[in-house]
Amino acid sequence: GTAFSSTGRMNMRNAKYTRDFGPLDDACTCQVCAKYTRAYIRHLVKSNEMLGGMLLSVHNLHYLLDLMRRARSAVLAGEYEQFYEEGMNSP
Repeated sequence: GTAFSSTGRMNMRNAKYTRDFGPLDDACTCQVCAKYTRAYIRHLVKSNEMLGGMLLSVHNLHYLLDLMRRARSAVLAGEYEQFYEEGMNSP
């Protein structure tokens, strides 16, 4: 029931997502964020629907693969320290 995002971890069982019709992560380009809302994914997770876990898995894998791609690019550009500082100090 957890989603990774550019703003931190989100527990999709939390009631605050009941009427949240935004994507899991505004900065994400995955198909889950393009098609499904936090409210719908919360409903699936709370209902123990398999689709909820599947959608979270697709999103989380996309998020982590993109994070590693950006980290790799920062290392190659010699800017990893800046990348790390920006990532650790984000909201």
